[in-house]
Amino acid sequence: MYDREALLAAVDLVDLADDLLGTHVGPLRSPKWHCPNPQHAQTGRTPPLSIFHSHHGEQRWRCHGCGDGGTAIDLVVACKGGNVRDALDFLAGRVGHHDRAGDWSPPAHQAMKRSPVARACRDPEGLQRYVDECAERLWKPEGRAIRRWLTNVRGIPADVLDANRIGADLGPRRQERPDGMPRALGAVLPTTAQGEVTYAQIRVPHPDPGRPRYLNPTSDLAPNPRVTRMRPVECRRPEVIVAEGAIDALSAATAGYRAVGVLSAAYGDEAVAAALARLRQPLVLAFDADDAGQAASARLTAMLEARGRTPVRLDIRRGDINDAMRRSDDWPARLDQAVEQASSVHRSVGAALER
Repeated sequence: MYDREALLAAVDLVDLADDLLGTHVGPLRSPKWHCPNPQHAQTGRTPPLSIFHSHHGEQRWRCHGCGDGGTAIDLVVACKGGNVRDALDFLAGRVGHHDRAGDWSPPAHQAMKRSPVARACRDPEGLQRYVDECAERLWKPEGRAIRRWLTNVRGIPADVLDANRIGADLGPRRQERPDGMPRALGAVLPTTAQGEVTYAQIRVPHPDPGRPRYLNPTSDLAPNPRVTRMRPVECRRPEVIVAEGAIDALSAATAGYRAVGVLSAAYGDEAVAAALARLRQPLVLAFDADDAGQAASARLTAMLEARGRTPVRLDIRRGDINDAMRRSDDWPARLDQAVEQASSVHRSVGAALER
């Protein structure tokens, strides 16, 4: 039998709801979904289903229209039918659970009452408060310079920025921050898990020559999770785009794709491969066109293949995926075409090898 509590602790209910019900509506801090109950006539403009934490710290869902709700198990039964055992099998397959209690416990980055890296974070409340304040400042007059750099220079739409809690740090004299967070002006790029902030980078818009563009918190404040997920406002495709960094991942999300930005300087390390291998969607690697990016893409492909996953590799041609977006007049259609071409080549090579 399954260890039910450990299995539920390993499931990100927000990601599960996105997969079963479609991508949420509204910002990530308060996502909403349509109710899976076919008897519930939903006529309001705002979907009625939301996710919350119980007083025991467990993630639960509830439809505020018809009253249905419960755990991830109940959501699977409501969406896919079957019984509790069927739902447990589905969730176990999703997270790699073994069918014997005691054989498995949540990975180190997943917790029972607090989300993955949050338990390892020295000041999770301070980090959450910092990200919330910066997200609000981005849309105020004082956040205009960072906002214009993100939207006008980098081409990220406002709704994608809002959906991913992107913020503006106005510098150490104007923004309080937890100890260990870089003291710099820039765009704040948070990583979230189970609705909680677990990490945040600062992207400096115009760094001095020889200075880094991305500034990271100290490891004692927040360990580097290696990857960050960026969500589209409306998910149009089943693939997950894997790119170098959060800005490139936001570029893929702009086209309606789920996206993962790799935060590690060594883009092809084992931790990244392990995190990506756990995703169930088709993977598309969209690393930079330079030699370093292509070498990292080849290295990561080999690591994923060793774990039973064979990603498609996208041909960026020049620069990075953000450059490609800014060159395109119809970015969603252009990225769709590139993904389909890369997938077609991948299938042709696979068929040739099987002959």
